[in-house]
Amino acid sequence: MLIRDPRPISLLTGDTAVEAISKISTNRIVLNSENNTDRIVVCNSNGRVVDAPYVVWDENGVILLHCTTKIPEYLSSVARTLSKNSSHVMNATGAIERFVCQEKYLPHNTGMSVSGLGISSLYSIALNPLDYENIHVVDLSAELLIEFGGLTDSHLNGNHLPHHIGLLEYVRLDNGCYPGQEIHARMDSRNPSSKKLIRINLHGIRDINSLTIQGHNCRLIPERSDNYAHGITHQDLDDGEYETEFGIVHTTTVNTAL
Repeated sequence: MLIRDPRPISLLTGDTAVEAISKISTNRIVLNSENNTDRIVVCNSNGRVVDAPYVVWDENGVILLHCTTKIPEYLSSVARTLSKNSSHVMNATGAIERFVCQEKYLPHNTGMSVSGLGISSLYSIALNPLDYENIHVVDLSAELLIEFGGLTDSHLNGNHLPHHIGLLEYVRLDNGCYPGQEIHARMDSRNPSSKKLIRINLHGIRDINSLTIQGHNCRLIPERSDNYAHGITHQDLDDGEYETEFGIVHTTTVNTAL
């Protein structure tokens, strides 16, 4: 099965595109024909994540696969930077087909892919696959993203720190002065994060905002599916099945959010 992903895609043209997006990201990326995929994390001045797009190198420019459902506002500042060198930010949503699937079901004829994502690193992003007419295709939803270990608008748009939603590996304090760096540096020096993102199978438990698992408080992210929710809890909680005040739940760590 392929899941069609309708979220926005941007194409940045010009030789300075990688530098322009590295300046606003928590990490400096290296992107070229040999190292052709990476990820940036863009935060607001409070250090909370606005967007976390995967970045793909293409002979026509740099492709941003946004995690938000709307084109993010930070692209305006990127466009102004690129325009100084006659480069551009273009909306490529209609020109590039983007799908999500389990890695074992990745179509053979795929233009580009990013793998090892989501729950248990089982999922992949596929761009412009060919010959998928005989494969069942459904549309991506927030509920499916939660099941797969993906980020929704409830995770993004300035709601959470990268440390809490499976993006800590992309925080690099030596990447110049990016939005939110002062907050992240203060956390690193005074109170290193001990939180992580988990997927919880609630087994039908509804109408709760938090719960206690093995003595650890777990705050639920509002958007959820019929069976699953995402929560932020202490990193010491092991994956497994637990009895809680609301009933039995099963937890799985989201190491690399889709």
